[in-house]
Amino acid sequence: MWLLYKTWLGRLLLRLPLTWWILTWQHHRIARYANSPESKKSVKPFIQTFKIDASAAEKPVESYPTLQAFFARRLKPGMRPLATPHNDAVAVHPADSRCVVYDSVDAAHRFWIKGQHFSVAKLLGPGYDVRDHWRHAAIAINRLSPSDIHRLHASVSGTIVKIARRGTRFMGSQFAAVHSHADIMTENDRIVMEFDSREFGTVVQVMIGASEVGSVVPLVKEGQHVKKGDEVAVFAYGGSIMTTLFGGGAIKFDEDLEANSKAGRETLVTFASSLGRATGRPHAHAPAGQM
Repeated sequence: MWLLYKTWLGRLLLRLPLTWWILTWQHHRIARYANSPESKKSVKPFIQTFKIDASAAEKPVESYPTLQAFFARRLKPGMRPLATPHNDAVAVHPADSRCVVYDSVDAAHRFWIKGQHFSVAKLLGPGYDVRDHWRHAAIAINRLSPSDIHRLHASVSGTIVKIARRGTRFMGSQFAAVHSHADIMTENDRIVMEFDSREFGTVVQVMIGASEVGSVVPLVKEGQHVKKGDEVAVFAYGGSIMTTLFGGGAIKFDEDLEANSKAGRETLVTFASSLGRATGRPHAHAPAGQM
């Protein structure tokens, strides 16, 4: 991965159609295996390789019929208490992951996202007025590893306004890939899910697949109301990234997240723990673009 995403030779290879053919072929090959009964024999080696606490899984390891089934496992009830469950002004993390937060997307692009052509417009796709509501958007980036729970959850309570699929590629989501010149966030297969939240205004969660990851599968529909912490999507086998966009000034991220992010460090977080608090500023309630 380091060779492919962090060297001049790798950047050259990523320009070649043959490279993308190989990456796509490898992606689909691994995805097929992870969903096959044969992959059940790989569950225990997978647990050992990534040092997973299998006792936290909802079911016994032997009951998962495929590697994908274990990969998309749920945890036992109560393993991830919801932060302030009766206060929707507190947003929560969408998944067990490594997180950085920035008060502006511009800052995230300067210090964390190294893709040459990254922009909010490309991340969200057609229909969003990035000159207005999203111009000064705040962003949380949650990077999942293969050992994490790949069921994704709503960071805020609200109504699902839109669900759209974007992108076609499957580049890696490892640290080296995210910090390379590759445009992983704006080219990879992803789901753009828009929420209308009373406390935070318009919020968009972008669920980005990666190499060795099948398509992101939404578990909710447009028009459905969800509570923060509810399941909204699931990833297939591999690593992945989630980004959550808030209108400028709509959220005050937790201090530990901000401090670590400013120091260039990811924070290890758990699903349903606190991400930040709504500020109640009017700009947070500006309407989103039409798709």
